[in-house]
Amino acid sequence: DSQLIPLLVFIALVLCKILASGLTYIWPRAFKPPAVQSVLDLTQELKKMRIEHEKLNNPEQFVAASKLKRQMDKKEMELEKAKKQAGSVSHSHNRNFLMAILQVVAPGVLVMLFWSSPVVQLNKEVLWPISGIVNFPNHAAGTIGIIAWVFMCQRSGDLICSAAEEMSSLANALISGLNDND
Repeated sequence: DSQLIPLLVFIALVLCKILASGLTYIWPRAFKPPAVQSVLDLTQELKKMRIEHEKLNNPEQFVAASKLKRQMDKKEMELEKAKKQAGSVSHSHNRNFLMAILQVVAPGVLVMLFWSSPVVQLNKEVLWPISGIVNFPNHAAGTIGIIAWVFMCQRSGDLICSAAEEMSSLANALISGLNDND
């Protein structure tokens, strides 16, 4: 029963890291606030206006083309403002609250739960040079306390997430390369 504690703590902390990492990518796409939707709408409008401007770009329709160009300039200014608003939305309070729960509160709760008992028991020779650091708080030599275990699990979670991001970017590059060849 106590042998499963390190594994369960590791799984819980790695899942928190994965969720926090995924939240950064998912949040703006899953919750499209009005600012993000207005950026998408303005981008579509500008695209249509540019196509129309290309059609009017001849000497006979100079007046209509210049009028459309001024409208496009106004839309581009609106788009810049909307992009700034949408950028601040991606750092919204709700997302920050969830990130704090995943990255601070969950490890803190685990530390409080397992403070008084060592998480991992090893042969004391294995941890000889660093046993005083990893057995904190005040456990026997050859044990790893919860604080050191949480630290190791969080760093492992960081490595797993960065490896997953690298694999995802490589897969996206491979897929886009295959699509370009078609």
